[in-house]
Amino acid sequence: MQSSKISRRLALGLVAVALPALTSCAGSFEAQLQEPYTPGNAVWADTDDLRVRGVVAVASTDGAATLVATILNEGDADDALVAIRVPGGRARIGAGTVPRSTVPLPAGGVAVLGADTTLGEATPVAIESRSVRLGSTVPVVFDFERAGSVRLNVLVVPRRGEYATVPPPTGMPRTGA
Repeated sequence: MQSSKISRRLALGLVAVALPALTSCAGSFEAQLQEPYTPGNAVWADTDDLRVRGVVAVASTDGAATLVATILNEGDADDALVAIRVPGGRARIGAGTVPRSTVPLPAGGVAVLGADTTLGEATPVAIESRSVRLGSTVPVVFDFERAGSVRLNVLVVPRRGEYATVPPPTGMPRTGA
């Protein structure tokens, strides 16, 4: 009878010690799965129903870069990218003599900026600023017709490796920015 009480107390003590250790592992593992992250060099943001993904500035030299991004509209209403701003610099959407004023974002659709992907043909986007330096970050603001603005600190990466096929920035006359 005495050994039975000792066995039960020992078993209860073991459970009391082991239970917190076992539950903390499960809690930590689940919490890590809930944290979004961006692998690699690109950054991302969400605003309303828009998902701005894979944003990176690709440059051959300091001063100007091609802005690469994918924007998904997961909502039921159309939106549009109406401007890209680079504080202390400038941005140009489109190529040729007349830049585009907007990039349409139809409901359930996608817009690709900078470099063609399997999701579609890209709209060229060039940025120019003194803060565009290889290895640094440059502040970029995306202005949307309905969803408002999104500000990101975008990494400036060299045009090589996975970015070797990104076209150079177009339509930005060199002004010594």
